Amino acid sequence: MRNTLYKNVDHVALVVNNIERAADFYRDIFQLGLIMGLSYPPDGVHTNLVFSLGPQNELELMGPLGDRGFIVDFLKKHGQGVHHLAIEVTDIEQATARLEQNGIRIFGRTDFKGMRFTFLHPASTLRVGMQLMQRKPQKQSFNPLIRGLDHIALRVSAPDSGRDFFLRCLGAEHIAKGKDHLLNCTYEHYMVGNTRFDLLYNFAGPSPAALTDGLHHLGVKVDDLPAAVRQFREFEIEPLVQWSDAKSVFLPPNKMYGCLWRVLQG
Repeated sequence: MRNTLYKNVDHVALVVNNIERAADFYRDIFQLGLIMGLSYPPDGVHTNLVFSLGPQNELELMGPLGDRGFIVDFLKKHGQGVHHLAIEVTDIEQATARLEQNGIRIFGRTDFKGMRFTFLHPASTLRVGMQLMQRKPQKQSFNPLIRGLDHIALRVSAPDSGRDFFLRCLGAEHIAKGKDHLLNCTYEHYMVGNTRFDLLYNFAGPSPAALTDGLHHLGVKVDDLPAAVRQFREFEIEPLVQWSDAKSVFLPPNKMYGCLWRVLQG
């Protein structure tokens, strides 16, 4: 039985150097609807805004405010890219306690605008920034191109550590194992609430992302993949030919603010 503590990945947070420029880009190329305009959180060191990423998911952009703070530090160390995944839970106290009991490091908690957050240390979450969140019911979001997250793919060099995290720590459901012929690697699919996570390992060749442990790519669904590709090309974003076929395309991370996107016919 699927663990009912977890609902889905609420949002993906992307760190960028220039939030206004990145916001214009993502709004136009993915035709995203704005949910929350430019905001200035109380920490005083970053700004953010939020787009719809389908009816159940959101994309948060985070930019630096000034020359100090955690966003500046992240950019210096990692460059632009995904900062964290926020997993919505039904009971944040119970979910946090269960993760602590299973050895996951917790390094902070906060409440903000009716939302409650628990921050998980990346050393405990396969080198991927993650947080738990609990919020009041929200209105559904939508947009005409992206229909939501299809999956989130994590690359691991030690598959056993990945299985341990999903099965023992999160209580996820293992649903499939096979070969990804485009990426030339082995995959395992896990369900965390309504969100699918893929473990990728045993790469037999090059990859569109660096072969380091951590987040590999974000998969999103569209109704009409050829039309989406035409849209991308209008913005001079050419899919990576080596890793594209009739069912999915990868968009180059150097053109997408450090994030590797896999766009799938859904």
